[in-house]
Amino acid sequence: MTMYILSKTLTYLFLSLSHPTTLVFNEPIEYVSAGSNGDFDLHRANNQKILVVRPLKSFGETDMIVLTKDQHYQFKLKEVPTNAEQNKSHSLVNANEGEINKSYIKKLDTETYRVLEGETSVWVINKTGKALNVNGSELERDGYYSKGAPLLINKERVLY
Repeated sequence: MTMYILSKTLTYLFLSLSHPTTLVFNEPIEYVSAGSNGDFDLHRANNQKILVVRPLKSFGETDMIVLTKDQHYQFKLKEVPTNAEQNKSHSLVNANEGEINKSYIKKLDTETYRVLEGETSVWVINKTGKALNVNGSELERDGYYSKGAPLLINKERVLY
């Protein structure tokens, strides 16, 4: 799976206790931190461009920060329970830099919101008069999000 991550956005990753998640970056990782001490095995490989994240125990939900020379990535790690569908967890993610696009194609249209997809970003339009919670922030009218990364709208995972 490829994610085009916009700067200063929160990106959700769904992790399983039964297998590690591998993230591949375009440049060497200079710093990584996740959860509390002892929650994760964080292993860097291949000239520091690959990060393998393996949960060591149940964690529910926590934060992870990855710094490279030119980028700052903020991840929200969510545990996929062992009794849930394990195919909903991420196993291999290519993390690329995203940007707000100029053209979009409509991918999903509900009574509440519209999701449009560009080459390296997603545009979410709020169709209601009240704020929507999109990836942990309040969306009044519209906003741009990372393409390929999960969208959580009002705490529900949205597939587009």
